[in-house]
Amino acid sequence: MIRVDFTVPAEFEDVPIGVDFAEAWAEVNTRNAQLSLAATETDQQSLTEMARNLHQISRLLAKAGVVYAANCLHSFQGAPSLGTLAVAVVDFPYGDDARTAAQGTLRAVLDSRGEGWVGGVIDAPCGRVAVFTGGQKYTLPPAFSLNGEPVDVVTAQFHAIVPVPTEVSRDSRYLCLLAFSTPNIGHWETCYAPMMAGVLRSLRFAGFEESGHGPVK
Repeated sequence: MIRVDFTVPAEFEDVPIGVDFAEAWAEVNTRNAQLSLAATETDQQSLTEMARNLHQISRLLAKAGVVYAANCLHSFQGAPSLGTLAVAVVDFPYGDDARTAAQGTLRAVLDSRGEGWVGGVIDAPCGRVAVFTGGQKYTLPPAFSLNGEPVDVVTAQFHAIVPVPTEVSRDSRYLCLLAFSTPNIGHWETCYAPMMAGVLRSLRFAGFEESGHGPVK
C-alpha cells in the first residue's frame, strides 16, 4: 500500500477506524466526559446506541479503504458548526495516464450525481485532481438526534479524487478519495472551503517502502 500524508486542520478530531465495540464505547464515553455531561440512565442508553453506531461505522470505514476520518464541532461566526472528513485509498486500474483518469472520473461522478453538482479537474502538488461540490440528504439515526427520532439532514459536500501518480504506485494503480461534508451549508464557502483547499494542497504520496499514512496537525 502507498503512504498518504496530509495536514489536518486543528479543529478536527480523529475518528477511530476499524475498532471493536469496547474501543468504540471508550471513545464515546471519552467524548461525553469532555463535554462535561452528567450521564443519567437514559443518557447511558443513548451512549450505548452511539457506541454501537460508531462500532459499525468504524468497521465499514475500514472495509471501504478509509485510512483517516475526523470530525469537528466548533464555533463559527457565533454559531455551532459541524464537519466530517474522510480520506480513502482504493485499488483502481486506471491505466497509464493520470490526467485522463481524472477527467474520466469527473464525467462519471457528475453524470451520477445529477443536478446541483459541479466540478472540474485541477493541478495540485499531488497531481491531477477531479474535484466536486454539491448537496446531499442523509437520515440521522435516532441515537444522534435531539428528539430521539430519525431526522433528515441536508449537507454541503466536497469530494476530491486523485489518481495516485504512477511513479509512486509503480505497477499498481490507486485512487485517493477525499470527502468532506457539513450540515452548516452557509459555512461552506467562508469556513470549510479554505480548510479543504489546504488539505488538498498538503496531500503527498510515497512508495511501498514507506507503509502507513500520516495525518499531521
